[in-house]
Parts: sequence; C-alpha cells; structure tokens
Amino acid sequence: MVASEEEIARRLQERDSQRSARRAQAAAGVGALARRQAELAGQLADLEREIGEVLAAAGDVIDLPELAQVTDVPAAALARWRDQAAKPARSGKRKRPSATKNDPAGTGSQAAAATQAARPAAPARPAPDGPAASGAAVGAASS
Repeated sequence: MVASEEEIARRLQERDSQRSARRAQAAAGVGALARRQAELAGQLADLEREIGEVLAAAGDVIDLPELAQVTDVPAAALARWRDQAAKPARSGKRKRPSATKNDPAGTGSQAAAATQAARPAAPARPAPDGPAASGAAVGAASS
C-alpha cells in the first residue's frame, strides 16, 4: 500500500529534523575544536618566541650545534626559533611603492605593455604533411 501524503510529509520532516540535528552537532563540534586550535596556536607562538629569546640571550655562552647535541633538539629548529625572535614584529599593512618611485620616466605599466608588444611572437609550428594530416587516413591497401 502507498503511504498517504500526510504520512510522506511526516516521514520527510522526521528525516530532515534528524539531519538538522546532526548538522548542528557537527558544526558545533568543528567550531569548538577550531577555537581550541586557535588558542593553542597562540600559546605555541608565545612559547616559540620565548625559546627564541632564551636562545638569543645564551648565544654568547653556547652555540646552536652544541645546544642541539645536548638537548636532542634539531639545530634547524633552534635556528628557526632564534631567528624568529631576532626579527621585528610585522606591521599591519605593507605599503606598495608608487609607480613614479620605481619608474623614473613615469610611464608606469604602459612601458611594460609596450615592451611586451614589441617582443616577437613565437614562430608557428609547421603543419604535418601527409594524408593523416588532411583527415584522409584511408590507406591504399584498404581498397
């Protein structure tokens, strides 16, 4: 027997509500984990900065290869942390240089476009010769 329209609508609504609940649960779980990841990433960045500062301060009494040997921490990681601590913090936005500073003639992108237009184009490839090139692939032996 075929279900009535009301029964079909009820079944669909039940399935949709189960799916909506699962979707909400998945979204909430991802959101919570993403917040946790962001918090831990911030803590990790602070810790790496701290390690770098200690490395920079101790550079006059112990060098990286010796420190790597006694701590079992790869020298590359130690160097990265030390170098990151030595770099100044980045500012918000980078300023783009103006076209007049980089281009004394003041021609801007027009000069670049003219230079590109003046370049010779790559030579065209010659078309293959023979019957296969013209589409007549029927050989003499087939007749």
